Amino acid sequence: MKQHDVVVLGGGPAGSTVATLLASQGFDVVVLEKDHFPRFHIGESLLPATVSIFERLGVHEAIRSAFILKPGGKWLYGDEEVPGDFAKSDRKASFKQNPYSYLVERSTFDRILIDRSIEAGADVRFGSEVTDVIFEDKRVTGLRCRDEAGVESEVFGKVVIDASGLRAIIPSKLRIRRLAEPHRMGIYAQYAARPTRDDVKAGWFIGQMFYDGWTWLLRLPDDRFSVGTVLTVERFRNSGMTPTELLDRLVAENPLLNEGMTPDRHRISDVIVTGNMGNSSEALTGDGWVAVGDSAYFIDPCYSSGVHLAMKSAEVVADAIMSRPKGSKIDSSLFAQYEKDMRRHERTVQRMVDVFYIATRNTSVQKMITTCQGGFFSRRFVTFVGGDFKENTSYIARVRNYSRIVETLFGNNPSKAPENHPHYLQESSN
Repeated sequence: MKQHDVVVLGGGPAGSTVATLLASQGFDVVVLEKDHFPRFHIGESLLPATVSIFERLGVHEAIRSAFILKPGGKWLYGDEEVPGDFAKSDRKASFKQNPYSYLVERSTFDRILIDRSIEAGADVRFGSEVTDVIFEDKRVTGLRCRDEAGVESEVFGKVVIDASGLRAIIPSKLRIRRLAEPHRMGIYAQYAARPTRDDVKAGWFIGQMFYDGWTWLLRLPDDRFSVGTVLTVERFRNSGMTPTELLDRLVAENPLLNEGMTPDRHRISDVIVTGNMGNSSEALTGDGWVAVGDSAYFIDPCYSSGVHLAMKSAEVVADAIMSRPKGSKIDSSLFAQYEKDMRRHERTVQRMVDVFYIATRNTSVQKMITTCQGGFFSRRFVTFVGGDFKENTSYIARVRNYSRIVETLFGNNPSKAPENHPHYLQESSN
């Protein structure tokens, strides 16, 4: 029985990041990926704090040449705008020297990352579907997988890194995976069109709130867009529509989506649904395994934190493994600080997500946020949305507390919207 140094479950951004870093230092790394690349995935808005990881992996130039530069993100609160210009962060921001990121097409982005893993020496096995987790005396020692010809095999490692995304194969197997409340879902597709707003032309990510949900418009190369919405599962069911009907109606009537693309727009992909988006694993590491990326947790896409946390978590895990001599035993204690840091990031992002959804429901909170633009609040906000989740945690906790107080005092109410805004996205005052 051959035992590899590391077995990585999944070849997305988290899996490819940890594979590249370890393989480039001479570790024997196997990556098991059920799909073949390139694979379709919706477009992604990245954060400037991730650029340093691109540099470390040696993929920054490939990403720069393939994608659209993103100077910031902007939220539309009714008639108000809240811009997050990455050049206007606070003085402690890690991305002061690179106040930008990219709008990427994930199929190409993921291919760039996994090709770098192969170049670094990782054994990437596409078409390998993991069917079970192998335990020996309660320790995870490997994975059972099946290739496209139906041939079963077993792969063993000193440590198994679960980068399987929302499937979270090992946490799910251990029954330590939990759904967040309320259950939210995403509905999205790609459209062919040209941008009509100046900020969209300039590469800004644009999102627009509606009551307890939001839409996004994200420009991709070659006159294409990533278009989508996030709302609660309950509100989707109450709409009485199919995912395709709901997205088509949003594109026809939602102010951002309707006015941000040229009228000749048309959908060029299937409509994709991601249900129950908020997930968290009760433990991020155990005997013989560690979870990174969405397999650790996924909170909400409203601040584009998913890819950054995936790649950052993978970087930290790789550094922890590289801190030990090759061949030494890898136990869960090695990842104790990693779990502590990731939980702090999870709490921080969750608090800011709470503020976001309170603001979608409460116009008084919206006013509080929009009137605080241009000074201390803006700089701290930009530092957070740029990916520095470790900083300003006490500030973020205060913002959430203030928002909850305002919500308690004034109650929830529907955000102001044009009359043609779809009725199913509105809700009566309570």
